[in-house]
Amino acid sequence: MSRIGKIIETPIKKFANSNLMEKVCKQYRENNSKFITGFSVGALVTKDAYGCFEYVRQNQNNKNIPPEKRKFISALDLLNGTMMIGTQLLAYATIAKKTTQSKIFDKALGKYFNAKNYKKIKAKTPELTVKDFKTYKDNISTAFTHLFTLATTTILAKRVIVPLIATPMADKLKDKFEKNA
Repeated sequence: MSRIGKIIETPIKKFANSNLMEKVCKQYRENNSKFITGFSVGALVTKDAYGCFEYVRQNQNNKNIPPEKRKFISALDLLNGTMMIGTQLLAYATIAKKTTQSKIFDKALGKYFNAKNYKKIKAKTPELTVKDFKTYKDNISTAFTHLFTLATTTILAKRVIVPLIATPMADKLKDKFEKNA
């Protein structure tokens, strides 16, 4: 193996065989759909945290923004970022509960998986078994849960709730920035 191969391969092997990766793999094996959804939300939150940091940092040093407006714009971005992260985590914590997921799925799509619909589908597809029907329902429920969780955490929390609250609160935060300056 080449020297560069060792430089790359050694840390990757060490990380792959670490206790941290064993814990991650264990979580994935226990419930891969919950893990993937949680990982996706975690990635979104991490991206937003870094974005918030960068926006505030850039606002403070941006020569195109008049100095008297920098504090307000920074306050708005800081508040916006903090609220986006908080609402996403809150939405995930609320939606990720198994009972909540089941209730939402049952209200949205559950009616399509009742005995009456099974009989209709069975008449057209004789090879369909009750077990198959239940498997389809479980698979669709899992996909629905992923989609609903990500939509709730990104669209509803970030794009609807936060802007309604953040702008008025930014004025108050701006006053605090100015008092400390």
